[in-house]
Formats: sequence, C-alpha cells, structure tokens
Amino acid sequence: MSLQHFSHQHPLVFIESQCHEIEKVYCFGCGELVSGSSFGCVQCGFYLHKQCAEAPAEMDHPFHRNHNLNLLTRNPYEIGTGTCDFCRKPCENFVYHCSCNLDFHIKCALFSHSIAEKRNAEFQDIPRIDPSIITGNVTEELKKAECFACWKPLLDSIYFSPNCGFYLHAKCVDLPAEINHLVHQEHPLFLQFNSQRLSCKICKKPQRPGFVYCCSLCKFALHIQCATIPTKINQPFHREHPVLLQAVDECLPCQICQETTNLNDVVYFCSICKFVLHIRCVSSPPIIEDKLDHEHPFTLFPRQFFTFLLLLYLFLYYCSKLIIKLD
Repeated sequence: MSLQHFSHQHPLVFIESQCHEIEKVYCFGCGELVSGSSFGCVQCGFYLHKQCAEAPAEMDHPFHRNHNLNLLTRNPYEIGTGTCDFCRKPCENFVYHCSCNLDFHIKCALFSHSIAEKRNAEFQDIPRIDPSIITGNVTEELKKAECFACWKPLLDSIYFSPNCGFYLHAKCVDLPAEINHLVHQEHPLFLQFNSQRLSCKICKKPQRPGFVYCCSLCKFALHIQCATIPTKINQPFHREHPVLLQAVDECLPCQICQETTNLNDVVYFCSICKFVLHIRCVSSPPIIEDKLDHEHPFTLFPRQFFTFLLLLYLFLYYCSKLIIKLD
C-alpha cells in the first residue's frame, strides 16, 4: 500500500510498526519518534506516522467556525516561529494554520477535533489521572498546572494527560458545544478557540488561550468558568424580586461593597429596585471567623442594615433626651 502525500515528491510506502525496531526514525509531521505504523520514503529518509499521513490537508474544525484550517509543511511566518494555540509549544513541523493567526500542531488539531466530535473512543489510550490517588511527591510544575479549557487547577479533578504535552479535565471533554446564556440573548454561544483574543464579558480579565463560549458575530466571549456561574440567585437581603445576572447600562453602587459599577458591567441586578451586587461580592462567605481575637464570628450584612441600625439608635437617643427634658 502506498500514498502520494502533498508534502513529498515520491510515493510513501506503508511500513509496519516492527520495521522501526532496528533504527530510530522521526515523523516529519509531528516531530516525534515513529513507534507505530507509518508511511515512508526509504530513499529520502522521509517518514510520517499513519495518523499524520492521513490527516486532511484542509480541516473544518468545530472549535473554529470562522474559517477552515490548512495543513502547512513549515512555519507560515516570515519572522519568528508560530506557537500552538492548544498546547502553547512552538510549531516546528507540520502546522494547521488559519489566517486568523491560529496555529496547531497536527496532533493537537486532530485531538481537539476528536473532543469536538465527542469521539470518546479515541480517548481510551490517553492516560486518565485521578489526583486523589496520586502517590509520591507531586512536582511543582504539576501543582501549578491548569486545565486548558477552564483554567482551573489541574489537581481539582480527574484529567487527561496526552502525549502532546497539555492537560484537560475529563469533565471539560464533555462541555456542551452550544449554550444559550442570559447575558447574551441575541445569539447562541459556541465553544470555540479564542482566536479573536476576546476578553471575557463577565470577569473582564484579559484574553488567554484556550476555550471560550463565543459569539463571533458580536465579538462576545465568556470563559468556561464564567459561563457556568448561576444566572439567578436567592439573596436574603432582597427577597422581593429575582436578582439576575445581566449587563447594567448605568453606574450603581454595589449593596455590599458600595463600589460603583461601570457601564455594561455584568452584575447581579434587580431592575425594579436598582439593587446591584458584584459577582465577587456575592461569592463572599456569609460568616467568617475573626482574625483579630474576637470571641464571635462576623456575619455579612448589606450596608443598609447598618444604616437602619444607626437611624434607630439615633431615634432612641433623641427620644430619651426628649423624655428627660419633658420630665
């Protein structure tokens, strides 16, 4: 069996895996040692893994709906080397490239395509690691590592560790490809590579590689972790109406910290009462133990509560004075 590959002038002959046991040969596609079946030109010493040789010259990737990715045999940039937008390592061999300046190693593109298509059978040979049963010393690098998709600590839950050098929580493999979100009701949001380098509309943090839920038409993006926070909360300080996650088109003070919001900030909001809470303030613990050697814990209350207590105190104070004067 032979294959005429666009990257080489001669036909490539199929080679069984055991034929590589005598000498070490490297794949021109991914740069890794060929340890399985491959296609090769013995005359030129040119080899490709079977997977790399059969990779499509053009890929319609579900995580990049704007354009197709084209398989190139060398770095597309005149100056410098491209970086893989999946594993963040330099692209020194074949690269899937898009005019959006999006680049992927051939294996990273194929693996992420498998994730998008939910071809879970292809994950069977990838190490699946449970941090709760890790024995021995965990390296500092692993402690600092984050999931490529959600950017939460790697050691929070079970994760995949494929040989292309990145990590992915097992639960992130099952993320829905499309969601509807209260903050952007005009269009659905699709799970995409952040090729447009968009900042998250909820947390406002700068863009970073990885997945986002995105509306390319509106240039609207949400980080994975931000897209999954509750869109409605039950607030003990405001039971009259629902408090919903939404962008606010006016500047209002947060009822916990009193810091004024900016225009179009995404906050928890009651439009009827103009009641605003920052997302970060909602996540504050309701009770904290005192760190100043106080005998009782502190309970979180809105500032209006203390205003009410102050007014009540003053009223009683002045009332008592009035009674004294009347007596």
